[in-house]
Amino acid sequence: MLTWLDARRIPTNRLIDNEPSGTTYGDRVRRRMPDNEPPIAVGDLPSGGHRRHLHELLALADAVRGSAAMADYLALLLTLNFLCVAERDRWVSLHELAMRIGVAKQAKDLLRHIGHAGDEALRRRGVPPGLQNSLVRLTPSAVEDLRQVVRLSAGLGRETYKQLLGRYEEQVALRSGEFFTPSALTRLISDLVVSGAAGIRRIYDPYARGGELLVAAAGAAGPEAEVRGESPSMETLRYATMNLAVHGANASLEVRTVKPWQTSPNRPVVRADLIVTNPPFNMGSTVGERPPATWPYGEPPAGNDNFAWLQHVLQKLEDGGRAAMVMPQSAGKSDNPAERDIRRKLVSDGVVECVIALPGGLFAATDVPVSVWLLRKQILPDAPVLFVDAREQGTKVRGQRLLTSDDLDAIVTVYRRWHDGDVPGGGHEPGAGLGVQASFADIRAHDFSLNPADYLADDLPDGAAEGLSPITEAFERLAETQARANEVARAVDAYVAVLAPGTGGSSPPLPGGWTRTMLAEVCDIQAGPSYSHLRDERRSPDGAVPVVRPRHLRDGHIAGSDEEKVSVEFAASHKRYLLAPGDILCIRSGALVPPALVRDGQDGWLPHHNLFRLRARRADILDPLYLLGFLSQPYALDWVRNRSVSTGVPFISARSFGELPVVLPPISVQRRVAALLHDLDLQISLHRRLVTAATEARALLTKGLMTGALTFDTA
Repeated sequence: MLTWLDARRIPTNRLIDNEPSGTTYGDRVRRRMPDNEPPIAVGDLPSGGHRRHLHELLALADAVRGSAAMADYLALLLTLNFLCVAERDRWVSLHELAMRIGVAKQAKDLLRHIGHAGDEALRRRGVPPGLQNSLVRLTPSAVEDLRQVVRLSAGLGRETYKQLLGRYEEQVALRSGEFFTPSALTRLISDLVVSGAAGIRRIYDPYARGGELLVAAAGAAGPEAEVRGESPSMETLRYATMNLAVHGANASLEVRTVKPWQTSPNRPVVRADLIVTNPPFNMGSTVGERPPATWPYGEPPAGNDNFAWLQHVLQKLEDGGRAAMVMPQSAGKSDNPAERDIRRKLVSDGVVECVIALPGGLFAATDVPVSVWLLRKQILPDAPVLFVDAREQGTKVRGQRLLTSDDLDAIVTVYRRWHDGDVPGGGHEPGAGLGVQASFADIRAHDFSLNPADYLADDLPDGAAEGLSPITEAFERLAETQARANEVARAVDAYVAVLAPGTGGSSPPLPGGWTRTMLAEVCDIQAGPSYSHLRDERRSPDGAVPVVRPRHLRDGHIAGSDEEKVSVEFAASHKRYLLAPGDILCIRSGALVPPALVRDGQDGWLPHHNLFRLRARRADILDPLYLLGFLSQPYALDWVRNRSVSTGVPFISARSFGELPVVLPPISVQRRVAALLHDLDLQISLHRRLVTAATEARALLTKGLMTGALTFDTA
């Protein structure tokens, strides 16, 4: 629908709210959409034309799939993306065919041709076909829609395949054993064990899922590395094969059993310099399924295959090889005697190099917290282990935990610093509070736990190391905050003491010199630049001019707007929208929140199209701080809410907003009202800081008193 509306230009005589000539109905709809999208991290979405093509293709889903599932339509896009990037000649032939079709029967034939081309490309890579079965279920309502899909697929690239694969995962509701590995986790593993490493000739993943770990590892290792993967799922194996081909990896993938340690002795032996894998968690085997001879570190308990996978990986490593495995955090601290004994033997041989605990919620479909275990096929008796506790890293977006580039860099830096100075049994300290080296004796003292929290968190505090100084400073801050709060309270009391009954109220007459007017009479009301202006402008934290969005309006201030910026040139070409100190920003569309005042230091910033900028026409008639207080009243917010048009998202026009009744006292009274409200806001802020300061002082005092570092002088 948005694609269709984008092609419909609004007639000049129907333009509203300072919409420029050339605005489309699609621009108007987007302008009224809610501003609830989280900031996009670098690399999470394709940029420029790839991103636009992807959005247009997704907009065609209902028209092309008909009664088929959304997963079938995504299979079509994934196949076209694969053919366009990795099988260009096949895609060109399909494009030529698509441009010639003209009737519904030919549309069905085209879908068969696309599926056949994808299957043939997979068969050539040693993977059994099956794409055509999904594509022929599609029932396009019009030939033109399918032809448009093929045409737009020319704009897809390597970046879009990951996005489509993520959407496919959401649609088909993969089982826990098939969840794709989040991109932050694949990058972390690649940076830990591949980047900067030399001599990696063979990379292997015994549980390839969507191929995401192999793609990351192969990309970091270079084109000379031989890539091999296995999967028990034929469907995900096809997409993994296409994923690797799209990214130019020389890969060989095949279907294997979910328990690869049961492999027939006649199968070729797989060996690798590097193994990266995210095997299924906590899956069980029955008694008798595991030949005892295959378990060099002891037979895992029958109900859990976590340590079966770990030992399988170690056996597939070449001598001197390395592995990175995603493991459930429970594997490092389980009380099962068999698992504890396996951990003991692993640590005794020095096989475990590092364990990194990560936060829960990294996977879109489960909150299970995971760890990354770094292993080595090298006997180093009683070697120390690096433990990294990153459970508090990352931020939550729409219920999912996302690790930023800074989070990943911090983890990798701790590991590399430790690795560069590693001497078995040495005392190298990574620092930063994120990682610590534990000796064999330390791990034995913790009953061979491989849980980083046992070495980095919840230790008995050492109050003696801090002494009285931090506590004294904390109580000094508490006293200073209390004194400032008392000072402001006296100023507020002074204002309240001179208050007297007035002659105004909900109806005339007002006190002498007071007036009733409308907002548009005393303010210029300017909406932010239209969506069509900002749509093609590349925005990033590296720009020069911040863009203020509705979510940045907090407690009368603009906060957190550094995440998105535009160029100086773009801002200069939209000069009439720019902010100046004293302006007030109000919500135009979306969830209504109180307005915010533009302060010093925010001059020249650019407002979002879902905001109104209010600017006083005359400084001798209207004080901005008074107007901020007036518009923050429940009365004013309810007035706007009740007059907002809602077709799913509340929206108010500049004309309607300008009709808001405003009561204006003389400018001297406005300034006194503004000063009182400012002091009350400051008092609220100081009391919040007072609670924070008291909490900090209490924590430090408790720590000292309960460790014996402090005591009462009873002399």
